[in-house]
Amino acid sequence: MSSKSNTRLTQLLLILAGVVVIALILFAPERKADQKKKQELAVDSHEGHDHAEGEGHEDEVAEKSEALPEGVKELEQQAEKVSDVDTKLNLYDSLISISIREKRPNLVAKYSKKKAMAVSTEKNWMLAGDNYFKAFRLSKNQSQEMLNGAIAAYEKVQEINPDNLDAKTAIGVAYVEGASLTGQPPMRGIGILQEVLNIDPENVNALTNLGYFAIQSGQYDKAIERFEKVLQIDSLNAEAYLYLTDVYLSQDEVEKGIETLEEYKKMVNDPLVKKQVDDYIKEIKTN
Repeated sequence: MSSKSNTRLTQLLLILAGVVVIALILFAPERKADQKKKQELAVDSHEGHDHAEGEGHEDEVAEKSEALPEGVKELEQQAEKVSDVDTKLNLYDSLISISIREKRPNLVAKYSKKKAMAVSTEKNWMLAGDNYFKAFRLSKNQSQEMLNGAIAAYEKVQEINPDNLDAKTAIGVAYVEGASLTGQPPMRGIGILQEVLNIDPENVNALTNLGYFAIQSGQYDKAIERFEKVLQIDSLNAEAYLYLTDVYLSQDEVEKGIETLEEYKKMVNDPLVKKQVDDYIKEIKTN
């Protein structure tokens, strides 16, 4: 997208951040403009197919890049040695908490994976995948190790539960975002997202991601179709309103963009957010 579009998108996302406390949508693609404004990691604290780099290589990269936070090595050694599962999980939770506090997303991913390996549940592997993917998105050079770790974890989820469409959607998004690293064409990921919709035509997660990728590729009609369908399914979906606004403004359909923002404002109770919307509408009208 153009720099003008990125600026507009940043403003819209800042408005959204005023009303949405958690991440926009768990598996929504990291918006390029959003990457510039989001510098903190929000993660939950609570082996299977390894990729080309091999298991453990991402851990070496994580540890070599920076010194480990104080006490981490000792806790990790305790977690590896202890046989009691509950104690092991508590130690990994402590390691995850320290890594979050120290803003080390690579370590959050590493210890989330170790927790999943200790107790191999669908939930634990899903969180490991999420944390690897967040680490990938936050890495300066888009770390291939983090991307591979995310895909491997999501594939593990699907081994446990082939019907988990969140994991399938996440794999699709990962292949689109990481196309330059995996050597796979972005359409592989798009195809996976389409498969999700073939199974569940009203899957908001897949629709939202396909809508955003349509914006990126300049396919505005497809983006509008996706986001309008999201709103048919979930009339209070804040992200869909704001991305529709971005689409309309990208096409210089200012009145439609303002109309969509006004609709969004109706669902907001926070006076500060309402003011942000009003201020942005004024800015649009004066530009």
